[in-house]
Amino acid sequence: MFDVDGEFLYKFGEYGECEGELAAPCCLSVDKAGHLLVCDYVNDNIQVFELSRKFLTRFGRNGSEIGEFSVPTSTAVFTDGRIVVCDLLNNRLQVFE
Repeated sequence: MFDVDGEFLYKFGEYGECEGELAAPCCLSVDKAGHLLVCDYVNDNIQVFELSRKFLTRFGRNGSEIGEFSVPTSTAVFTDGRIVVCDLLNNRLQVFE
């Protein structure tokens, strides 16, 4: 994390597959509540953190069913709070409320 002047503030996340751990973070977005959504394409999930570094939750796992991912590569947050995830190898977008 950096401040508006580009000064380093802190880092967070460790390598792994458990809650709060990341194997290949590739995309970030911020929801309406100011939470950071991180795509982890190796672990096939989206992890959610407070900007204070606190882990909140994660969703998704490897697979092709609804709510599962195969290489999630980006997220976006609609103005109504819904989250859309680009699910690359399943060739689809998924929308979550």
